[in-house]
Amino acid sequence: MTFWQKIKRELGRETQPVDTVVRLIILERAIRGSLVFVLGVALLTRSRSVVLLVRQWVAELDVNPERRLIPRLLITVLRPIGQFSTRIVVLIGIGALLFGMLELTEAIGLARRRRWAEYLTVIAGCIGIPLEVSEVLSRQTPVRVSILLINVAIVIYLAWQKHLFGLRGGVATETETS
Repeated sequence: MTFWQKIKRELGRETQPVDTVVRLIILERAIRGSLVFVLGVALLTRSRSVVLLVRQWVAELDVNPERRLIPRLLITVLRPIGQFSTRIVVLIGIGALLFGMLELTEAIGLARRRRWAEYLTVIAGCIGIPLEVSEVLSRQTPVRVSILLINVAIVIYLAWQKHLFGLRGGVATETETS
């Protein structure tokens, strides 16, 4: 059997039944993918309107003399978006759309017990870890640290528990020890 035939057989096979942790991963990817996808569609369909709306929100929130936690958070998040040009908003929308589709693809593949989805989730997670580390190093917040830790935990769990990339003896030992 050639190398490419082995790859095709490995990626095309069905995996073990979905356990609780994988169900949580599916739920997390599906929710995040759906939200980011909807955001991308909104930014692409109404990019100029979104920028104007955000600018109005920021202006209105700045006027409020009793800026409590929620308005402060909204200003922190929305002010940079309101300063972007329409072209930048369109590019962000395209990126959000693509990222949302990737997350939804991972969720659907994991739900259908596809081996390629396990590999895709681990590889996509590994690609995101350096970006998340740089974000945490630039400014530590509970949300950023939590996202980083969740992503690292997902990568380690899937790679180790599902015997990906030859870990723990690879696919040959997966059914024996799982």
